Amino acid sequence: MLRCVLKPNNIYTVSFLRSISLSHINKSSYKTRIQREHDDGIDINHQTTEIDSKEHIRRCTLHKDVDLYSYYNKTCPNVRTLGDGLFEGCIASNDGPCMGYISPDDSSKTIQWLSYSQVIEKSRYIGSYLWKKTKLIPMKSKVAIVSSNRPEYLFVEQGCYMYGFLVVSLYTTFDAKTIMNLVKRTGADVLIVDNLKRIQSIKDDLLDNNQIKQIFVMDEGNYDEKGKIQSLSSIFKSMKDTDICERPTIDPQSIATYILTSGTTGDPKLAMISHENLLSSVKANVIRLQEAHVERPLIDRHCSFLPMAHVFERFVLLQIILRGTKFVYCPSPDKLIEYLSIVKPTQASVVPRIFNKIYDTVMADVNQSVVKRFLVRQALREQPSFLSRIVFRKVKQLFGGELKGIITSSAPLKPDIMHFFRIALDIPILEGYGQTEASGGGTVTHLKDVSCGTVGTPMPSVEVKLIDVPGTDYRSENNQGEICFRGPIIFKGYYGDEEKTRETIDQDGWLHTGDVGEWKSTGALRIIDRVKHIFKLSQGKYIAPERLEDVYIHSSWVSQIFVDGISTEQSVVAIVIPDEDYVRKHFKSTSKNAASFADLCKDDKLKEIIFNDLCQLAEKQKLHSYETLSNIYIHPELFSQDNGLLTVTLKTRRTSVRHHFGPIIKSLYDVHSDVKPDLKKE
Repeated sequence: MLRCVLKPNNIYTVSFLRSISLSHINKSSYKTRIQREHDDGIDINHQTTEIDSKEHIRRCTLHKDVDLYSYYNKTCPNVRTLGDGLFEGCIASNDGPCMGYISPDDSSKTIQWLSYSQVIEKSRYIGSYLWKKTKLIPMKSKVAIVSSNRPEYLFVEQGCYMYGFLVVSLYTTFDAKTIMNLVKRTGADVLIVDNLKRIQSIKDDLLDNNQIKQIFVMDEGNYDEKGKIQSLSSIFKSMKDTDICERPTIDPQSIATYILTSGTTGDPKLAMISHENLLSSVKANVIRLQEAHVERPLIDRHCSFLPMAHVFERFVLLQIILRGTKFVYCPSPDKLIEYLSIVKPTQASVVPRIFNKIYDTVMADVNQSVVKRFLVRQALREQPSFLSRIVFRKVKQLFGGELKGIITSSAPLKPDIMHFFRIALDIPILEGYGQTEASGGGTVTHLKDVSCGTVGTPMPSVEVKLIDVPGTDYRSENNQGEICFRGPIIFKGYYGDEEKTRETIDQDGWLHTGDVGEWKSTGALRIIDRVKHIFKLSQGKYIAPERLEDVYIHSSWVSQIFVDGISTEQSVVAIVIPDEDYVRKHFKSTSKNAASFADLCKDDKLKEIIFNDLCQLAEKQKLHSYETLSNIYIHPELFSQDNGLLTVTLKTRRTSVRHHFGPIIKSLYDVHSDVKPDLKKE
């Protein structure tokens, strides 16, 4: 995903040697300005309050006494189901622009805007048709969608919410067989795809399947096969204003959507999310933003490029709709740079992997020049602060040049990278933490707190506690442990899997996230581990592989890395996928057979260079001897969704990778093949 952004030749590398005008001097530092403009009243040294000393339950200090199950409705009180959102946005915007799109036939790349009332009308046409013509049943029937980000997606999704049909969003990375299996598994009544190619190989099976009542295709065409496949536009052509039905009464507690989990530790599960779940999460975040004075124009324009099937992008778009602002769909990741330059978003939702790669690419360029290093170092120290405007001008342009705020989620962002983008972009950046099972919500940083490395405090619709992690030193009495959430954001369970549901939600309503957290002295939460990924070495030391990967990934030689170990051994090893561009630029093989990148990866000298670089990083970061790699294997092919080693949210499928490289990982412990680091470790 976003390969065009991540490749060095597509990054707008920073130009540091331009003349510097003193007219750009900013007399206020980033920290002072952000704390002044976005003061929500929180005491940054006392951000959470323990409301139960026995279970160590905490809430945000600002909302320690509120009723979690009703307080969020102080904002947008008339919005009780997801189908009410567009109507709220229509009022808030005075029927202003809602969604924009760029016609593929328009050489001028002009954004065409649809108002809130126009989107409402199209959504109601679809919802009414599915109800009266296709005979779907509110709060029971399911509609599966497989589509890239495009206007029709919103019409279908909102039409389903308005009339109570369950949305089953499937990722566009799924092959036809997986789509067929999930359609059967969920009992979907209607399937909607953006193009017929997605289901061409299973078309006959779908036509013969009596469970599927109708298949709609977003692309124009004459389908009408067995009367079961038709274009989505046929609904608009056949329906009249008089055919629009009054909306049925929808129970806010009824299921609105099935959302697939990321599947980092196994097959993805179908999380059942109710209208109330998503709204309590989104509204709570709106309250936090309002308290921090994040209003227009900070949130005026958004470019949607993360997959709509993921809870994070839906969380963001629902927030945009409730506040009556606007967005443009970017149809594919390879067009993101182009769309950012056209849309010029004022807000963005970004996952850490994008930040990480941009940072690594920029810093690789910076480190080639003493002057660049000096200027960047001074700019990041804000000495003087105006330097950041000059030094990081091209970084700002990469995002369209008009960003006024960012929210990042999905995984923790390293402190040095967070600081870099705060200064480089000179805007407030929120870091959130949540899960699909928590409807995308959980905790979020206070903008006033510009420290790095935390994910903030509980939103006003959730409370948090940390519980002991058996077999480790993580204890709640030490303010460490597995993170548990409770509140109206907690999902209704996994579809068709009661056993997994009971494992995830306990009898007291606590969602066990599987992540290990730590309360900082300020009361903010920090993510430090993942319960299921921790393993123990033979000497009894526990290893958190993702924490080590965060260290080793900063090697310029490395594009991806997977750290693993065996319980009978005393050290860790790694699968390393080198950065091909960097390797070709900085390494010349002496082998006559090293024509391809795969051949280069077999070169022992390259392995030695990369290995020594990783060991130097371990020493620099003061890793223990058992955390320092004892051997590595160089692999030429990137982990990806296509080879099944990355999830749809770009996280490593650790179980799949471990299985795939199992024999190689074992072989790395052969002492005769080890490449030992020349370091003295404890």
